Amino acid sequence: MEENKYRYNDISERRRRMNKMYVGATVFMCVLILMYLWMKLMNHNIQSMTVYGNTVLLLLFAVGNAVIYCRDKATDKLKVAATIEMGIEYLFLGVQTDAKFITYVLVACIALQLPYYDKKGLKFTEIGLSILYIIVTIVQALKGYIVIDVDTICSIWGVLGILFIISRVGYITIIFNDDALGSIAAEHEKEKRILDGVLSISQSIQTESVKSSELIEKLVGVTESVTNSMQEISASANTTAGSIEEQSTMTNSIQDAIGVTGESSKQMVDIAMNSNESIQENIRVMEELRTQSELITNTNHEVTTAMTKLQNKTKEVEEIAGMILNISSQTNLLALNASIESARAGEAGRGFAVVAEQIRQLAEQTKNSTEQITRIVNELNENANEVVSSVEESVEAVESQNQKIVAASETFEILNRNMTDLIDHIEEVNRQVDGLSESNNKIVENISQLSAATEEVTASAEQVHGMSEQNLQFAEQVQQAVDKMRTTADDLREYI
Repeated sequence: MEENKYRYNDISERRRRMNKMYVGATVFMCVLILMYLWMKLMNHNIQSMTVYGNTVLLLLFAVGNAVIYCRDKATDKLKVAATIEMGIEYLFLGVQTDAKFITYVLVACIALQLPYYDKKGLKFTEIGLSILYIIVTIVQALKGYIVIDVDTICSIWGVLGILFIISRVGYITIIFNDDALGSIAAEHEKEKRILDGVLSISQSIQTESVKSSELIEKLVGVTESVTNSMQEISASANTTAGSIEEQSTMTNSIQDAIGVTGESSKQMVDIAMNSNESIQENIRVMEELRTQSELITNTNHEVTTAMTKLQNKTKEVEEIAGMILNISSQTNLLALNASIESARAGEAGRGFAVVAEQIRQLAEQTKNSTEQITRIVNELNENANEVVSSVEESVEAVESQNQKIVAASETFEILNRNMTDLIDHIEEVNRQVDGLSESNNKIVENISQLSAATEEVTASAEQVHGMSEQNLQFAEQVQQAVDKMRTTADDLREYI
């Protein structure tokens, strides 16, 4: 029952209900017309073709209406088709018979239009039915079915007036209905906006109350923590006062230590400056050693070149000595041959034999000298090779020494830079020590002020402790108010 409540607020449901009534009304009017026709046929007051033709036409109209209704029970085409059908039947029946009751068909047709709330359709129906009524009335008057007299004229004006009045009433009803529905829709929309606003406010209250409750709980916890902390602060402040005195004594000791550190820093600067001068002197000496090492290297290369040339010349002397030795051997052989030939010659060749003997002795002396030269050249060549080897080893040693000198020079340069940086850092430390001394003096002054401030903090901590207890009481009262507000919001949501 509850689900059918206000069902006709939907236009589709209204059309279904009106179409159902329209089908019943058209069936009723068709039956009424068929009764009239067949009763007239029984009394032989009408032609049978007229009865048969209208009967078939009414059946076709009924079938067409049934098809339209069954296809879509909420269609607005049914009223249009049924009105046109009843108008056609009214026209045919009016021009073929003298029926008077068919005027009620017109009134029924326009009356059935009212619940559809269609101003345009209602206007067209009124005009169409009025024209049909005038046409049928003229045709009946021409055929003599009616007599044009005062009663007839008044009836015609009465029917047209009824059609116009029904049309105007329907028009006004539609206007009233539209205004009423519009007003209801506007009020509904207004109420909906109000309810949405109330619901939003209720949700906001609910959300904010939950947040407020959480915040208050945190506030209570924080207040309790503050109370405990202030008690601890009050106790700690007293302890801090004693610590401040100890800190003052320690600060004085730090001041003395800073003075000693400053003196030591100055001494370190002097030592670093002296070390830097020594390093500069070592760098100069290393540069001289590197220069001399390069000079020795060049000299060794020149000696090596000269010894190589000497070896080449020694080889040439050795070759010349070999040639001389070969010549002396051949000379000795020739002298031997000459002695043999002079012996064959006898007395004639005795003088030649003496010369050949002397040549042979010279050849022997030349050979011995040549062998001695060769031995000396070989010894000289061996000595030259040893000198070359020694010079090469000396060159390698000088080069290694030069590399080490370069490395040592670079090391001294790095050490020089490091000593310069060390001097800068020591000077920076010295400046910081001076600044630390000033800061320490300020700390001594601040400690005196802190001692006085600690006493004030102790007094303030006691006051804050009392205020924290009051805040705790206020927070509990606010918590109760928020709980009450949240309960009210829940109740409001139930009504919404």
